Amino acid sequence: MAELHMATMMSLSGRVGLVTGGGTGIGFMIAKASVANGAKVYITRRKLDVLEQAAASVTGALGSVFPIQMDVTDEESVKAGVRHIEGIDSKLDILVNNAGFAGSLRDPDFIGKKLAATDPFEPETVQNWADIFALNTIAPFFIVRTFQALLVKGARSRPQGTSSVINVRGAIAKMDSTSPLSSIAYNVTKSAL
Repeated sequence: MAELHMATMMSLSGRVGLVTGGGTGIGFMIAKASVANGAKVYITRRKLDVLEQAAASVTGALGSVFPIQMDVTDEESVKAGVRHIEGIDSKLDILVNNAGFAGSLRDPDFIGKKLAATDPFEPETVQNWADIFALNTIAPFFIVRTFQALLVKGARSRPQGTSSVINVRGAIAKMDSTSPLSSIAYNVTKSAL
């Protein structure tokens, strides 16, 4: 009956995972939990220094964590991530699409403007919506497509014949969009996921 013990049932030993947006927040917590249960986890983000700090902070776990600088909205960057994992592990068992953004990629004062705005639709722009939609809704589809061959290899490496794809939507997708801190674009794009 050892196979029914939680430690056995929840073990991720021998599994290889990837968590996009894994350097901070929910993504980092998912990575840490996976590593604590024995997985080897790659964490991605655009900023390598944040990833390296996150990876260095995980100690004493059953598994291990490795940073990969990757922009989920850049096709070549994602392909480089695939090549990196393929060259080391040749499979992927778990893919967590966690990367997401609620501000503005182009306007560093967006949050300040959002807080100062009296209209919940300000300071939203068409370009800001396009950027957030590309990151929060479109990128996860293409991440799965690009990593598909590695996910298939992961599935074939186990008797169950499955790999896992987890898309993180987050509770904020249901929050009151009239709140001054709410990004309508974020709510819509994460709900679409």
